[in-house]
Amino acid sequence: MKRFVSTGLVVAIALLWASPAMATWSVVGVDPETGEVGVAIASCVPADALGDLNETLVPVVLIPDVGAGVTQAALFPAAAVRIRELVEIGRTPEKIVGNLIGDEFDPDAALRQHAVVTLAGEAAGFTGEENSPTALDAQASGVSVQGNILVSESVVNDALAAFVELDDSPLAERLLAALVAGGEAGGDSRCGDQTALFAQLAVAKPGDQPFTPSILITVGRPEGQESPVTALASAYESGERQLADAPASTGAGQGIGLIALALALLMIPAAIWYWRWSYRKPRY
Repeated sequence: MKRFVSTGLVVAIALLWASPAMATWSVVGVDPETGEVGVAIASCVPADALGDLNETLVPVVLIPDVGAGVTQAALFPAAAVRIRELVEIGRTPEKIVGNLIGDEFDPDAALRQHAVVTLAGEAAGFTGEENSPTALDAQASGVSVQGNILVSESVVNDALAAFVELDDSPLAERLLAALVAGGEAGGDSRCGDQTALFAQLAVAKPGDQPFTPSILITVGRPEGQESPVTALASAYESGERQLADAPASTGAGQGIGLIALALALLMIPAAIWYWRWSYRKPRY
């Protein structure tokens, strides 16, 4: 029985590690003037399949005052870790992407999509040849847009044009405009009229902690027929956001709470045993 449980656990971990079809279209952008870096993503994959909704999701990489990246399609979480490591030591986006798709790091790179942008304005993307038929990436100074399983290439092209057009706007607004433009072009081909099942905006400012960006908004399945992408833009416009000095509860915090609860539950049998022992102990 133990062997069966262990085998099942190994298989489950392997399936999670190589989970298919993640963030379907995304925008990675930076603002060299303010030092802000950010990512906006949307997909027909439920958001909780990509991580804790109170944190930047697994595909998203933010390095405050340095750069940002995303990894998607057949999600390979190790790629997000590698992007962070290489951006932090100053590698260029082109070299980072080249490192991600080498056989020694990822033999299945043909199934992936990656993008990296730094505050120097450099941007690079990659779309593996074994992605869906409508899968592509496109770059301009300070931005990379990429998507797979799309209604058409217009999703990426329109998103890029929207970001570039708002050159003087705050980074968060440019990312949102790009995401909305991609949604209006059809977005994820699997969702029908909904275009996506979730959308997230994450923007880190200089001085933010790596995993606690100043702006973090995630919208899942909104009520009614409103697209999560539209709902995300509305949430931002209404002033909703997570501040770096007052973050929402994170997975780590929840984990500590669960540990405390487990310890408390373990104490109950011990307390009962002690009470029975004390009650039966002879009294003089």
